[in-house]
Amino acid sequence: MLGVQFLGAENNLPSLLFGYLKNDLTLQKAALTAQSKALDYDSTKINNGIDLTVSTGTVKIQSSSDGTKYTFTPNAVLSIPEWNGTKLTASFPMTKKSGYESENGTFLDDGNVKISTGIITSAPLKRKISLLEAERSYIEAERAAQNQALTVENDFYTNLKTLYGYVSDVLSKKDDLYDDELDLRVLTAQGYSKTSASYRKKYLEIQSDRRNVNEALRKLERETSIFAIKCGVDYTRVFDPKTFDIKKADELSEQALTAVKDFLPMEIPNVELEDVLSYKAENYTDTESALWNQYIGDLKRKTDYKMELGAYGGYTFNESSSKYDTVDGGLTFDWKGITASAGVSVPTGQNLFPLDGSSGGQSSKSPMYTFSLTLTPNTWRLASIDKKQDALEEKIDEISVKSAADDYETAILDKLTERGDLRWSEKSYAEEYDMYSQLEYDMDTWLKAGSVTESDYLDAANNRDKAQMNMLVNAVEKIIYNNKVKLLFVKEKD
Repeated sequence: MLGVQFLGAENNLPSLLFGYLKNDLTLQKAALTAQSKALDYDSTKINNGIDLTVSTGTVKIQSSSDGTKYTFTPNAVLSIPEWNGTKLTASFPMTKKSGYESENGTFLDDGNVKISTGIITSAPLKRKISLLEAERSYIEAERAAQNQALTVENDFYTNLKTLYGYVSDVLSKKDDLYDDELDLRVLTAQGYSKTSASYRKKYLEIQSDRRNVNEALRKLERETSIFAIKCGVDYTRVFDPKTFDIKKADELSEQALTAVKDFLPMEIPNVELEDVLSYKAENYTDTESALWNQYIGDLKRKTDYKMELGAYGGYTFNESSSKYDTVDGGLTFDWKGITASAGVSVPTGQNLFPLDGSSGGQSSKSPMYTFSLTLTPNTWRLASIDKKQDALEEKIDEISVKSAADDYETAILDKLTERGDLRWSEKSYAEEYDMYSQLEYDMDTWLKAGSVTESDYLDAANNRDKAQMNMLVNAVEKIIYNNKVKLLFVKEKD
């Protein structure tokens, strides 16, 4: 059976669900957040990729009676983070003089080309972490949007289930009315007069029953109107509070119930219940999250105490102190608050680009050595504390993984139990519906034959309608169950 349906009801479930999802602001926000995180991820990939910067530098022009002097420093920087943070730089501070009696031409001082790279470095690992975290933020935002869609869909079906419950409440109160009307007919048949205490008491109970039915119908219509607004559609209330006439309450009752039946989806597609055991344990949301935190935490901890050793080499044109071109090289060291560097610059004995017009080829000079050492005691002391803290965080991550595994077992047992209950309810409600449908059919036949009263038939039809409502609620609960199962696990990548 694909669902149950009232006579005359329209299956407007898809349009109502679409409108409900479309109008939900939290879902809109989640979708926009996912788009934003996707852009952030693209930015991170660009920032951690090959980067080239070219600049003219600041150009200065100075004029005097002696002539005109131009100074500028064109430079370029090429970064390749994935190659151990390799960086190539070039800078050419240049001065051009014209109109001067003794100094005319182009002069280059301390221009250089330099390449630096890491020998022992955590730069590639840090780059990997940066990319992984940006990707994770995007993935989590995308999952959040998908999960929010399922959550909002569940809200829709929960509201729908509540409305079916209100319909059932109306039908139950109508049951009370039919039972009391039957009792009144029995009293009449037994010869009780309208002025007798028993007759009057039962008559008052019937009036109370009618009032209860009408109150339940007004509540049903009010909640249906609110539901319609959330779905972005119109619903016209029969019991309009602005035009309601208490004298016409009984007349409007059937119109109101029919209006609600015509508005609400009275056919719910039958879905197969999700098998929670078919999902991978490692894709359990809490487990996947705990494993990710453990993985990224381990990567970060590896970068905290790693010794950094780098090297650089380059060529300086017309080095200012020696006035010669030099070949440069050196090492850099950094570990737990200790920073050191050592370098050497060896004059080549000539100017490779004697822009001032000289012939070059000057005699060599002695090499120039550089050395620096920096010690930050607090950094050293904090490093030992941070190391202990990292050891604790590692244990916390391990416990989180174990805790998620325990939660998984509980969640699986809970969903298996719920799945069994829904299957049992589905079978029970189907049998109940078949039984009451047959009774309603028989009552209709007997009513036409004059064997039963109209109230007897209405009571049977009412019970059939309540059985239909139970089936609708069960169908909705199955959809809600499936969505909840999906929310327990992360969606695998295609």
